[in-house]
Amino acid sequence: MVSWKGIYFILTLFWGSFFGSIFMLSPFLPLMFVNPSWYRWINNRLVATWLTLPVALLETMFGVKVIITGDAFVPGERSVIIMNHRTRMDWMFLWNCLMRYSYLRLEKICLKASLKGVPGFGWAMQAAAYIFIHRK
Repeated sequence: MVSWKGIYFILTLFWGSFFGSIFMLSPFLPLMFVNPSWYRWINNRLVATWLTLPVALLETMFGVKVIITGDAFVPGERSVIIMNHRTRMDWMFLWNCLMRYSYLRLEKICLKASLKGVPGFGWAMQAAAYIFIHRK
């Protein structure tokens, strides 16, 4: 059975990404041609700001508590995190961890190319400079 909280969660994320990509990210598109590094700097922070929404919803609506264990991120050092998709929510749990380390603005994800065309989510992921790959 589908819960009303779940429907609200999905609709909030969809409409948030839809309107966020239009009203938050689109106004800065011309800056991409004038000064690409400023565009990336601004865009990374806007996307990181939006990514706090799913984290906040998970914690407030569903009472999710995240406990971070293991090796910490080394400041200034690049990292590759490989997710094995044990759940459909694994990226959101990663965002929860990255938010606590203030690394949301640095995250880039590899995704299936078919996700690029999804209204709202796809537009926002393209603006966030996520990497889309074609697989057979």
